[in-house]
Amino acid sequence: MAEPERRLTPPDGDDLLSGLTEQTRLKPRQYKSNKSPRDQPTLLQAAVRDDPPEKPPAATPNPSPASTPPPDGYENTGIYDVNDVIERAGFGYYQLKAVIVIAIMSFADAAEIWLATLIVNNLKCEWNLTSFEKATIPAIVYLFYAFGSMMSGYMADKIGRYWVLIINSYILIISAIASALSPSYVIFLICRATTGFCIGGNYGCSIVYIQEMVPIRYRSINMFFFELVFGFGAIFECALAYFVMSWHQGWRYQVMFTVAPIIIMLVFMHFLDESPRYLVINNKKEDAQRVIAKMYKENKVEPLKGDLYIREERSGGMVDVWASPHTWGSIQLSIHFLCNMFLFFGITMMVPELMSRNYCSLSMFFETTRKDETSCTVYSDAEYLFLIVTNLACYPGFFAATWLADCLGRKPAMMVSVYGGAVSTVLLLFCFNSYVTYVELAACVIFYSAYNQVLWIYTPEFYATYMRGTAIGVQNGLGKFGAAAGTFLTTYLMEVNITYCIGCFVGVQIISCLTVTFLKKETQGQVMQDGREVGENSRITSGGPEVTKYGSE
Repeated sequence: MAEPERRLTPPDGDDLLSGLTEQTRLKPRQYKSNKSPRDQPTLLQAAVRDDPPEKPPAATPNPSPASTPPPDGYENTGIYDVNDVIERAGFGYYQLKAVIVIAIMSFADAAEIWLATLIVNNLKCEWNLTSFEKATIPAIVYLFYAFGSMMSGYMADKIGRYWVLIINSYILIISAIASALSPSYVIFLICRATTGFCIGGNYGCSIVYIQEMVPIRYRSINMFFFELVFGFGAIFECALAYFVMSWHQGWRYQVMFTVAPIIIMLVFMHFLDESPRYLVINNKKEDAQRVIAKMYKENKVEPLKGDLYIREERSGGMVDVWASPHTWGSIQLSIHFLCNMFLFFGITMMVPELMSRNYCSLSMFFETTRKDETSCTVYSDAEYLFLIVTNLACYPGFFAATWLADCLGRKPAMMVSVYGGAVSTVLLLFCFNSYVTYVELAACVIFYSAYNQVLWIYTPEFYATYMRGTAIGVQNGLGKFGAAAGTFLTTYLMEVNITYCIGCFVGVQIISCLTVTFLKKETQGQVMQDGREVGENSRITSGGPEVTKYGSE
């Protein structure tokens, strides 16, 4: 005999739940792809269940949207998922602690990346390196950065984000100290290759780790802070070189001092936990509930009541990155990462080289060469100061990218960055005067930085949790092949012809413009997909009761 329909009336007389019957309850929370996100059942609708929720069948997917917690006076006894947990927890002490620790890691990674650029001339003098050997030093770091990013991204989906960061950091400290003690070019190259491998693994994995812990509306500003600290790391390295590189074998002290932030980060890393999204998708319910309880406690938030939906999902592999429905999007992102990293890291090598060669009279205001104790030409103090100014030029790009990504969307922000960078790069070919060239170089740095910022906001939102680590690792790794090509060609072609070097940058910008024009998917306001479900991803839009607490992104 069928159970009679039952109606529940809110105690305060609100008619929000009136009309809901047993047939409209969520079993478990599902939605059809032909409905708009605003029509999807929310956690509030699931709250009408007064009996224990049924465990969903193992084969039933659960593409649930992140929904707002119920208003005061309603008890939630339904099924909720990790999206609900993250949105309910908000951004509190737990997220702030993780962001600060990962920011220190970003700071250390930036310092290690810039290290090769700053000491390469000193190494050429000390070990009598050829132009090819000199160009290999920064290129080898980015080359193994690529391999490290791909391998660590894959392992992050297998053993967890947290343990990949811990293991990479220990190896990074050992290889960095060994670099400072290297007696020859070959040994130094091996140590820097290992360092690059670990940096690549840390950078992509740390972005996945922290983006999975913050609510939707904080993703853009979170990436802004991440890039902000990354810029501080580069400025720190340039400032350190200003004081240290003039010492006897100053490059060894430079390498040793650069290790300090990594050690600090590793100490505090032991106070963090695994990503709750990773734990949920890998069916580790007890660990997930422990982390979630700690998150609620530290954020002083009332926990959600009900049953956390847990399922086991096979972790993604390299094939999944290129499989449908991600095929075309992954190809486009690969092109973007290759081009952006070529430009972003290539410009770091180009600026000091243009100054040292007095391109367009850039060195008219100060001395740009210095002789070391063996009468070999190395970077001057003025060039280190100019590199600091160049890194400061990144910040307008970071600010603009974050604002544009939230106001206009990810794709429009990326288009502005790419097209603006293309115009600035083309103008570099025309040597008007030193003042104009300064402005053009600053514009290139600003637009390249903005391009990089939007790309890192967009990519974690594009992929699902089960494959996010692998996908970010692959894309970041491919990008570092572009960085290796950019630094190598810049260093080598500057010895041949400056116009050829700038022409390569123009060609890469043309490819970026074509690719961003055909970018289709917009990810602004989209909740992070966890499993392999196919259909509409829910979005949090402005207006209506669904966003009274969280708002729109």
